[in-house]
Amino acid sequence: MPHFSRKQPFRQELFGRHLGDIRDLLDALELRDVFGEGENHPPVDMYETCNEMVLEFDLPGFRIEDISLTQHGTTLVLDAQRPREQAEDGTHYVCLERSYGHFHHALYIPGCIDTCAIKAEYRHGVLRVRYPKTGDRQVTIKEILD
Repeated sequence: MPHFSRKQPFRQELFGRHLGDIRDLLDALELRDVFGEGENHPPVDMYETCNEMVLEFDLPGFRIEDISLTQHGTTLVLDAQRPREQAEDGTHYVCLERSYGHFHHALYIPGCIDTCAIKAEYRHGVLRVRYPKTGDRQVTIKEILD
């Protein structure tokens, strides 16, 4: 039988314990890795127009060779690497806010999209990924008699 402390009500402890399990499950389903200390999560905007679904990742200072996009069904996985620049001799940083290392982001792409016609462009530090919409999802209904 589980042991519960008297510091928090039973429901809060139970909810808190299961919330972690739910997050782990969602991360696994969305192909998200557990981020280590050296990994970053690049910011992204996702919006749709009449004809397409668009994702915009902020990746300033990256070279195109250091960015990888992979499509896993309806999940887009971005991996990117930016090495830390070596400081010149005698340089002492006063403030260091820019992120370096491994960047990773996995996103489920909602809606009816054509995953075979994806287009991506990287310009001015923004990676823009475009998915054309295919219209409504077609479902065939058959009547089966015994």
